[in-house]
Order: sequence, then structure tokens, then C-alpha cells
Amino acid sequence: MATRNDARGEARAGWIKQLTPGAGPRYLQIADLIGQAIDPGELVAGDLIPAQRWLASKLNLDLTTVTRAYTEARNRGLIAAYSGRGSFVIGSAATQEHGEIDLAMNIPPQLAAGSMADLVRTGIQEVLARQPIETLSQYQDGLSNRSAIQAAQAWLRPALDGLSGQDLIACAGAQAAIAGILGAMARAGDTVLCEPLTYPGFLHAARQLGLKVMAVDADEDGVMPDAIERCHAASGANLIYLNPTLQNPTARTMPESRRRDISSTLDRLDMTLIEDDPYRYLVSDAPPPITTLSGGKGAYYLATMSKCIWPSLRTAFVVPPPGADVSRLQQALRASGTGSALLLALAEQWIRSGVASHIIQEIQRETRARQTLARSLLPEEAYAHPTGLHIWLPLPTHWNQHLFAHALEDHKVAVACSESFNASAKACDAIRISTGGAPNQTLLRLALTKVAKLLKEDRRLGSRAIV
Repeated sequence: MATRNDARGEARAGWIKQLTPGAGPRYLQIADLIGQAIDPGELVAGDLIPAQRWLASKLNLDLTTVTRAYTEARNRGLIAAYSGRGSFVIGSAATQEHGEIDLAMNIPPQLAAGSMADLVRTGIQEVLARQPIETLSQYQDGLSNRSAIQAAQAWLRPALDGLSGQDLIACAGAQAAIAGILGAMARAGDTVLCEPLTYPGFLHAARQLGLKVMAVDADEDGVMPDAIERCHAASGANLIYLNPTLQNPTARTMPESRRRDISSTLDRLDMTLIEDDPYRYLVSDAPPPITTLSGGKGAYYLATMSKCIWPSLRTAFVVPPPGADVSRLQQALRASGTGSALLLALAEQWIRSGVASHIIQEIQRETRARQTLARSLLPEEAYAHPTGLHIWLPLPTHWNQHLFAHALEDHKVAVACSESFNASAKACDAIRISTGGAPNQTLLRLALTKVAKLLKEDRRLGSRAIV
């Protein structure tokens, strides 16, 4: 017998549509229907969602599928469940009391809080059951934990097929790895080449070490081989830093043909490459790393688990080229900070147990949904990969990056200005939007709606100064 609440929920069930075969998991389709009904106001805060058994019967589904759908909707911040009362829409109410929505920090969207907490808790318990606490309390030198190194080699094998990886080194995150490689390979006053727009962490590390940074001209496929030659001839630079897959901040991926041309150019010029590849595991069809196209000769390959699994893991791996002075690199890495034995052991546990692959798949699914949402709200000029973490948005001529970011701050939305990534003298007014920082898709929609609305405003008249 239906309860009064069941009847109320059924009365507001006009949003329910028949599911589409082959359009993805049915539980996700149901969660999508709830979100799509909230956007135009068909469902509003406080509306009761039909009872799970009633919806399962109406759609001819098993109860487990509907239960999973409601859990997904809760994780997205669309509904809340109350014992004895049912599930209610909270989307609109939730957005009214939010704090700042941080779209500036480039992190992956996290799994549901309880799910991620369980994975961390279980993983650490398994680590403690396998390794004595005394071992986990020691500082890491990057090579001593052979079991973790072997697990990392297995994890990287799909990307680095053909490279032995026997000298793979673990370190405390990509930032420490970049600083360590630069410290080992260059001296103050040396010039390092890079993309015109590049990772701020690289720029900070290079400048802190007293290195000169020279931007190489690029087109939509990435830096151009002839431009590398010109910069090499003009500066004597023997080191270049590149992020060819889901490039930060432009989100572009360098095609294989360009990678091969660059590999040939670097080999001919006897230049050393630092290939930063933090987003590879978010892309199912990424071209091979430049490193592999020359058999690893003259290339340092860098992979981190922070961007594709969990930011707090702070674990990265460096594959140096054959014949590299590994002891010198280790010394430079130690100067950048020693890694955590516990986090490295957790990374190993997740790789060996399959948890790492599971998390990546879930992040890919969530990033795809978030990028689909972004495409529906942002103008065509916004560039992103379907499963990438960030969006590159050139601004219209009536906005400059600082005024736009400041105006968004007034709406409690944070983004990254193009100036933070600029390695050249050529200024551009653009912003990077990182979709993973929003706690859920509801708040991401709210933030992106504010971005889209603000783009249409013209603040050239009466704009306030930024000091």
C-alpha cells in the first residue's frame, strides 16, 4: 500500500522518461533525468522523489538499479534521503549556501566521500598488514622499495612499452620531480625551452633555480620542430620541458606525427626532453609518449598519480634516460623533499589490487559527464578533451583576464588566469577552468552558468581598477 509520501512523489513524476537502450548504464540515466528535471525547474528544492520500489516497477527495473541511481543522485548533490520520509530534491537549496567554488585548482573529481574514505582506509589496513610500521616510518630514497618500483613499472608499461624502466625512481609528486630533474640537469643561467603556455610549477621551479625560460612557438598541434631549432640556436638550450597530452593549460593533445618530428629534432640537436605526462591515464587513445619514439634516449619521462587517482597520494615516478647519472638525480630529488613510505606503499597496494584502475575508470566517467555539462553551457571557443580535467577559455575582447577573474570572485567562483601559465612575452586573455574542483555537478553547473552569463557582460565602461 502506497504511503502519503509515496503518493506525493508519484504525483511529481512527470520528469520520468523511458530509458534509452544502449545509452549507458540505466542507473546513470535515471540520475541524469533527475538533474535534467532540476535545471528547468520541473523539480525544485523540497520536491519528493518517488519511492524506489514504485520507480522500479514503473520502469520495469530491479530495485538494485534504482537504489544505485538514487545513490548516484545523492553523490551529485541532487537529492537527500531522510529515514522514514523518503528522498527529496536539494539541488536548488544546496546551491544557495555554497562557499567559493574552486575551479582554479586542477584536481580530479573525487569519488563519493564515503567510497574514497573506504578505499583509503582499506588500502592502509592492507599495507599495515603486509609491511612493518618501522619500514613505513622511514624516509624514501626513491629506489629502495623494489616492490613498489616493480608495481610502478607494471602500471607504466602500457605507456612505456619497450622501455626497461629498471631505473624508475619514485618521488614526492610531480612538482618535486620537475625541480629535481632541473636541478640535476641545469645550472643557474642556463636556458630551458618550453611551450608558450605551460605548467606554472615548472616556471616556478626553473626561476627558483636561476634558469632562463624561453618559449617555443606553437600551433594547434603543439610546439613546432623548426621553432625548437631556432630557440636552440639562439640560446644554446639543451633542455626542453613539454606536456604533450592534455596540455596544461590549453587541454590540447599533440598528434603522433608531431611527436615523431619533435623526437627526431631533439635527437639531431642532442637535446634532453622532460616529458611531463600527468593526464595520460584519463585518455583512452593517447598517442605514444615522445620518450618512447626515441627509445627513451635523452628523455626523462614523468608520471604522477595525483592527477588521475587522488591528489593526496603525492606519488610520482621518473624514468631517466639510459646512462643518466641516477645518483645525481636522487640527490637533487632529495633536495626537493623526500617521499612518504606510507603513501608509496598505498600507491603500490592500489596498483596491485586493481583499485587504481577502478578509480581511474570512475574519474573518467565523472569527467566525461562534467565536460558534457560544460559543453552545454560554455561558448564554442572553450576547448577541452571529453575526459580532461580542465577547459581553456579565450575571453572576448571586452574582457581582460584579471577583471573577469575578479568579477567571478564576486560570484564566489575561482578560476586560473592565463598569466599564470605564460612563458612568453605575448599576452593572451584567457582563463583555465578546472572541472574537478566543484564538489558535485550541481555546483559545477552553477559555477559554469555564472561564467557563461558573465562572458556576455561588457565591463569596459565603469570597470574598477585592480591593484
